[in-house]
Amino acid sequence: MDSFTFSALAIIFLVALGTYSLRVFGILLSSKLSKNKKIELFLDYLPSTLLLALVFPSIIKEGVAGVIASLLIVLIMYRTNNVLLSMCVSILFIALFRNYMT
Repeated sequence: MDSFTFSALAIIFLVALGTYSLRVFGILLSSKLSKNKKIELFLDYLPSTLLLALVFPSIIKEGVAGVIASLLIVLIMYRTNNVLLSMCVSILFIALFRNYMT
């Protein structure tokens, strides 16, 4: 085994160790943090705010087509309560907008 392979394996092992230690410590610490009501309330709202933080920049980046596709998702979800249909219609709208309107 030459030194490049050994150093690559050592780096992979250290990164894996770091990744899994963060996960384990996160699980261990989350049981202690949930006793406080304010932190528990914060953690309850965290997934939705993270989702919005990930989705809104993409909508804004896409421009008018992104806003219309988002409105299509909301409208179709409200009418049919079908996630797959709303996603497919919005993806189709974005594809058509990119190919024919720009």
